[in-house]
Amino acid sequence: MKLDFSPGTLCVANGRVLQIDGPDTIATMSVRDVATGTLAAVPIHQLQPLPEAARKVQAASVTSAKEWERAVKLVQELQPFNNKRAIDRRSLRRIAKKFGVSCRQVQRDRVAFARKPVVMTLVRTPRGRARGVSLLDRETESLINEMITTHYLKREGCSKSHLVRRVRSRCRKEKRKEPSPKAILTRIARMGPADCDRARQGAKRAGQSWGARPGRLAIDRPLGMIQIDHTRVDLIVVSNDAGRRPIGRPWLTVAIDVATRCVVGIYLSMKAPSAVSVALCIEHAVLPKQENEGNPGIWPMYGRPEVILVDNGKDFRSEALRRGCANHQIDLRFRPVATPHYGAHVERLIGTLMQMVHLLPGTTFSNPKQRGNYDSEAHANMTLEELRNWLVEKICREYHVQKHAGLGMAPLLAWERGHTNAAGEFLAPPIVAKPEEFRIDFLPFELRRVKRTGINLCRRRYWHDQLTGLIESPDDAIVSYDPRDLSRVWVRRPDGRLIEVPCVYVEPTVSQASVSDEDHERLELAAADGYEAADRIQAEAAHKTRMARRAKGHTKRRQNPPHLARTKAHRDATGARPAGLASIDPKRERRSFSVTEWD
Repeated sequence: MKLDFSPGTLCVANGRVLQIDGPDTIATMSVRDVATGTLAAVPIHQLQPLPEAARKVQAASVTSAKEWERAVKLVQELQPFNNKRAIDRRSLRRIAKKFGVSCRQVQRDRVAFARKPVVMTLVRTPRGRARGVSLLDRETESLINEMITTHYLKREGCSKSHLVRRVRSRCRKEKRKEPSPKAILTRIARMGPADCDRARQGAKRAGQSWGARPGRLAIDRPLGMIQIDHTRVDLIVVSNDAGRRPIGRPWLTVAIDVATRCVVGIYLSMKAPSAVSVALCIEHAVLPKQENEGNPGIWPMYGRPEVILVDNGKDFRSEALRRGCANHQIDLRFRPVATPHYGAHVERLIGTLMQMVHLLPGTTFSNPKQRGNYDSEAHANMTLEELRNWLVEKICREYHVQKHAGLGMAPLLAWERGHTNAAGEFLAPPIVAKPEEFRIDFLPFELRRVKRTGINLCRRRYWHDQLTGLIESPDDAIVSYDPRDLSRVWVRRPDGRLIEVPCVYVEPTVSQASVSDEDHERLELAAADGYEAADRIQAEAAHKTRMARRAKGHTKRRQNPPHLARTKAHRDATGARPAGLASIDPKRERRSFSVTEWD
């Protein structure tokens, strides 16, 4: 295939698709890179004709579905005339009218199709300049690329509008024609969003947005793995008293089964996520649901999971969670640090639930911009218990029964088919034998010595007659407790049995919540005044004492140090100087010395 060096011809050099712009020297050709639009001089011997396959790919990439459909219909009209020398005038006019072209154009399309009978032959290429062709001179192109690299593609990079102003200001200073803002922004777009984010945000942040995710978490059976995470609900709830005042946004802990995408457990509370939130969510996921008492079968998901996948939060690294999972043969796994896509299933579930919450009065939406001037507290009307009941209905009667895009079926059907054997029999998951002990195993615990007075925990004292045998034990006992209800604790005996120990005494204490900030400030001011008054009394007492003693001549002379006092006492008693001082004559003059100066 011969290569035509006329301007606009496409060719290949060093693996890049180029467009000939014109001769540069006798041995080089000025070409423009179709992908980046950059202008360069390439030796003529390196230029190769563009392969036919590449031409087809390039044409197909810009061909719209409508244009392709038009070409296919035109082929169907021209195929009956392939073996004929010409098209009759009547058929020619009919085809031209149908496709909105001239009769001469139909003749040209017929000849081209007869020469190469493929649909792509009749696809019309867009008019105008080819994509990637630049009309800016070489110096302006270099200036724009330099300014983009220097001021935009870095961590402290400026905005696009600021870059446009700087480029145009630089061109005015150098007496160049100012490029349009669109031309500058086009150069930025050619560099690719991934490369721009990598330069402006760092490789780690860009990898989260543009990094490849070729693999997927494949779990082929229900309860093979569940994921647990927390979120702050985008809703203001009200108090349960008569006033129903807004009290804030609650926290939701949710567990999802990866294989079936079913929500297996939730826990809703006004307190921030903690080890107790995780324990109660796991309890709700593993044990049969109490929601089925009034509506049988509304939430049939339960069972002990094989793996629990969580993030690296402090609430998921409690010793109680580790021991509980180890005691019940559950593999506790943690996501890699700073890799949220490893928990994509529960993250997407949380997003779906929050989209439902955004339809409720009192919602805070997902961000302040979306909320605008909406007064969430004024519209709030749902208590915490009412919100939980609403979530149960939405999960069981909406989310579980709708088709899931990742499964191709509803999560409820996936759960039922996952527990159905080849014979069509439904095999329910096994139920935990001792539900109460299972819940206690995941509650927080403390190591306490059993004394004759009982067990001291949280300013409370606990006692049970069955603890008598543990008083003389040198080892600490494991005391599990529920922070929501401290009226009882559970102590595990050496033989593994649990003892429920009630609270027998509560130390009186003033609640910190009853002391306001004004009270604290008043007490601090009183303490400061007390310090000043005490110092003033002490200073006045010292001054009066000195004045009284000075008036009566009872001012006590300063005593000599102890060693001089002993020397004086010895001299008064013996009338002689102490050893070492007797040979010294106090009246003897000191000996003088003569000094000779040297020149």
